Amino acid sequence: MKKRKLLIFAILLALLTSFISFSQFLSPSQKEVGETEKDFSSDRAINYLKEVAKEPHPIGSSANKKVRDYIVKHFQNIDIPVEIQSKPVKDINGGEFAIEIGAENVENIIAKIQGTSGNDNAILLTAHYDSEIETPGASDDGYGVVAIMETARALKQMPAPKNTIYFVLTDGEEQGLLGASALQDRTDILDKVRVMLNFEARGNTGVPIMFETNANDLKLAQFFKETVPYPVAYSFASEMYKKMPNDTDFSELKVTKKLGYNFANMGGLEAYHAEIDRIENSDEKTIRHFGDYVLPLVKKFMMMDAKEFQALEDSKGDAIYFPLMKKVLVVYSEKFVLPLMVILLILTVAILFFSFKKQVTQIKGFVFSFIATIGSLVSIFIFYFLLIRLLTIVFNVAIDEDGIVMFGTYDPLILTLLVILAIVLSFFLAERISKKFETVNFAISTLVLWIVLAVMSSLTFKGISYAFTIPVIISLLLILPIIVKAKWAKGVYHYVAVAGWIVSSILLLEPIMYLIYIAKTISIATIIVVVTALITFPVVGIVNWLTKDNGEA
Repeated sequence: MKKRKLLIFAILLALLTSFISFSQFLSPSQKEVGETEKDFSSDRAINYLKEVAKEPHPIGSSANKKVRDYIVKHFQNIDIPVEIQSKPVKDINGGEFAIEIGAENVENIIAKIQGTSGNDNAILLTAHYDSEIETPGASDDGYGVVAIMETARALKQMPAPKNTIYFVLTDGEEQGLLGASALQDRTDILDKVRVMLNFEARGNTGVPIMFETNANDLKLAQFFKETVPYPVAYSFASEMYKKMPNDTDFSELKVTKKLGYNFANMGGLEAYHAEIDRIENSDEKTIRHFGDYVLPLVKKFMMMDAKEFQALEDSKGDAIYFPLMKKVLVVYSEKFVLPLMVILLILTVAILFFSFKKQVTQIKGFVFSFIATIGSLVSIFIFYFLLIRLLTIVFNVAIDEDGIVMFGTYDPLILTLLVILAIVLSFFLAERISKKFETVNFAISTLVLWIVLAVMSSLTFKGISYAFTIPVIISLLLILPIIVKAKWAKGVYHYVAVAGWIVSSILLLEPIMYLIYIAKTISIATIIVVVTALITFPVVGIVNWLTKDNGEA
């Protein structure tokens, strides 16, 4: 009976924690963003998008010139000076791809709101207005373009800024970052810029994520947290992006060593560079969230003085950052990663020492349980790898050169079923191992596996280390009184021990699993289900250990 109650508690808590965790992916409403003339309006932005994404408009095309003229007229209508920077494609490194489609010149749109204190602490907002050849590019990069256009309109309703603001809509990004490369000629602008904000898209829906900054970004990440009301940012995404071959205009501009943020939404990958990336498939909530980033940041930057910018530039060390829930972004220095790892190792030694000394754990059973746990994870991985391949045959779905697999409207359903099946398999395997090698041996061995992952990530992939280190530190602290057989560590405390693991592991790992899925599609399900098993195994182990029939733990 006690086991059933604890399991029901665990399941309900897991569902509640999942709901809280996924609240971070809910965009603000128009009312939350604001409804006055000085606020960002997603309604207006959508109206701009109807013109910007009317048809495919790659660099050099007549459609591209229409989009250029529409954007220029917008700035003129709101009384913002605007110019066109033109540069022959043949004079830009990598321009051969644009030449192949008939492009002769790159034409960047540069608009400017003059600051009252001059140009020395300027702000640069960038997005690209060209599209791929076969798509209107409503999201890529229409979202970024209209977010900047609407931000410019809102800013003109306010008193003149202290610092100059440049709005640069680049051309030829899709053919090799040509516009951003050409912009580097404008040293008269870039030498004065103190901070850059770039807006991109890798799909047509989903919450925009701050996924890249300049080096030594600790204070910059803290600034983002303090300034933006609905911040979503992941240090693991930033670190992972550095290892990927993808580029944006920010890739060209960050060689200037300026402060900067790179933003992109990642949901709806099936629309990325696809014909369906049209206005009728656009997501107003995503555009609204872009506005929720750009306007508050610009309003803060445009009134800062040189000393405040210098303080951001003098930041030493990188940041670890991740959301816990909607509106809550955790930011701390990367310097804490190794001390946290040391604390974890000290706790590990203490747990193992007391568990063996008090004969709570048996060495033989622990070792075999650890091996069986790893074997189970490998088996789950292989099973799902083969299952995904089978599903591609059944649904006649191809696996592209990047390993992307998309089942269309079936994707969310298939992934949900795969995760549920993984939980069932994990529960079954965990019960078998727990009975064969003793419940406490299995519980401790699953946590030791997490400890190994925490140490490995702390040494090699610091941006994601928090997702392994923090849950296992919390869990070890909570089970230590149970291992030393403290008299008060009984009854209700057992629920606390289970809750500590469930809340911390799901809150930190589940969003990462989700983001990896929307970035890499169902092809990454093998990793997702292994992580699901990693979360499930300790739950089963701890519950079984705390409710075993032969007495109190």
